[in-house]
Amino acid sequence: MSIIQSLSRGLTIIELLAKSEKSLGVTEISKHLGIDKSSATRLIQTLVEHDFAVKDPESRRFIMGPKMKSLVDTSAEGRPLKAVSMPLLQTLMERTGENSHVAVYSQEKCLVVADIESTAQLRVVSGEGRLIPNHCTAIGKCLIAFGDYPLPRELNSHTPRTISSRDQLKLHMEQIRDRGFAMDDEEHEYGVRCMAAPVYNKAGKAIASIGISGPTVRVTLDKVPELSKIVMQAGEDLSELLAKNDLG
Repeated sequence: MSIIQSLSRGLTIIELLAKSEKSLGVTEISKHLGIDKSSATRLIQTLVEHDFAVKDPESRRFIMGPKMKSLVDTSAEGRPLKAVSMPLLQTLMERTGENSHVAVYSQEKCLVVADIESTAQLRVVSGEGRLIPNHCTAIGKCLIAFGDYPLPRELNSHTPRTISSRDQLKLHMEQIRDRGFAMDDEEHEYGVRCMAAPVYNKAGKAIASIGISGPTVRVTLDKVPELSKIVMQAGEDLSELLAKNDLG
């Protein structure tokens, strides 16, 4: 039986992205498939257009896209983390008035798997399937601080507030663990402040983070103590839900 060569190659690339612990470049993909770089570029671009692959804007290399990630990121019983967390995210958004979201670790990045947008007229950009840096976002820093995940190899600066020193970031992780939550104080985007808390599975492993993000004009520093308590409670509630249902 004959096969469709382009489809076969595309599926091979998907398998490469799923198994790789780092981003892949066109040269690596072309060598693995035994084809020229222009053909490899067309194949990977097709996967990008269908959200099965994403180009990392920092390294210009490719990693798994949100559609592919959504197919593999399910709980132990096959229920997506999104479905489990959505009711809690709705409550979190209503209590804080800000965007609420849940994220997981994905190939040195932070993948937003569930998101509920604020109803306020002034709000920050939201959306599921976003891949964002771990070292300068609240949900990303939370994963590193409480989960068994390594520090990113690249600490690119996004604003003057971004921590770009590995030693400083290690110290910052200790501070996050001490206070129980992570905060992004305009470290990833100007005018945006975020907070996040860890989410644990039944075995006590931090597998996700839950948090909020909003404009600094509304998420002011004097509100951080109150909002952080709400976020940490949401993390505890989601952790209890996962444990109760033997999920994650």
